[in-house]
Amino acid sequence: MKSKFITPIILASAFTLSALSFVACGEDSNPTTDFNNNQSAAVSSSSYVEIPPTEETFISFSNFTATPSFSIIQFDGSITINFGDTNTIADVDAVRLQDVQFAIVKAGTNILQGNVTVLRPIDFENNFTVTANLDEMGVQTDLDEGYTDCGDFELIVTAFATDDVNKSISTKRIPFTRSEEKCREPESSSSSEPEATSAPLDSFRVAIDTKVHKCINTTTKAADDTGDICFQPNSNKTVDLYSTTGVKFAFYNNNNDRTMANDYDKDYLPENPQTSDFLYVSTSLVEKYNDFLSHKKGFFVAISPTYDSSSEVATGFFAFTVLDYTIPDSNGNVSMNLLVYTGK
Repeated sequence: MKSKFITPIILASAFTLSALSFVACGEDSNPTTDFNNNQSAAVSSSSYVEIPPTEETFISFSNFTATPSFSIIQFDGSITINFGDTNTIADVDAVRLQDVQFAIVKAGTNILQGNVTVLRPIDFENNFTVTANLDEMGVQTDLDEGYTDCGDFELIVTAFATDDVNKSISTKRIPFTRSEEKCREPESSSSSEPEATSAPLDSFRVAIDTKVHKCINTTTKAADDTGDICFQPNSNKTVDLYSTTGVKFAFYNNNNDRTMANDYDKDYLPENPQTSDFLYVSTSLVEKYNDFLSHKKGFFVAISPTYDSSSEVATGFFAFTVLDYTIPDSNGNVSMNLLVYTGK
């Protein structure tokens, strides 16, 4: 299991903090930048960031997501070169990424707030790089550090590329939320919500082929046309997660409790599974997850309207992970083997 005790790199470049050009407020009422002479072409103050993109770019973004969490938001998504853009690329053999930079702002603004950590930065200067993945880079933000407000925020991802003739800058925003609970005054112990009771779980394995049966019936522990946990190919040839019985979903939160011993995945399972082994944030529960397989590394929690967190019986509680799956076919259909934990 990977160590969490890694010195973070906060804000700006995925390799170096010096890439952004910082300009103090009031020094230049009309700052300008030239990407031909300044790779980063970014104007920033202590509270404001502006990164002008190029009108024509050969940089592509895909599958950008932020995993909901109460403490640490983990970002995912791919940055690639569009090699088919022959109108913009002059030398296809020389085109590469030069840098990827990050900043967090209040949603819809360029006002900086919060910190970005890159656990595994890419050395673009010494490596010929044509793709970068945020999850592999370990891009995340701790919601307890550097924030003063709650509500909607965005991670600004800015990528720089060149083919030694033309240069491109592209920017993408990934939305996420800092819970209002982060801004509330602590309640007294007499009025605080009681802790959830831990209840034992059973397990079963099930095979799903989305061309035949899209759902898991947790009562029969078999594939079916309807059920608590369902998977649907979409027009992007990725798989969405949903339910036909009112179950809601959240990505499990064990990786964010800073306790490595319970960071379970398909290769590391609890010996005597309990509901308390699969932490989640109730405010993060949603009816549908788009591109479910992009979150395949850990467990999902599925909560039925019948689940009572104060009960010693975990009726309506499910936790599941994908053990393996096939490459989507031309219609986006996949076959998957899943491990499901369910209340006894």
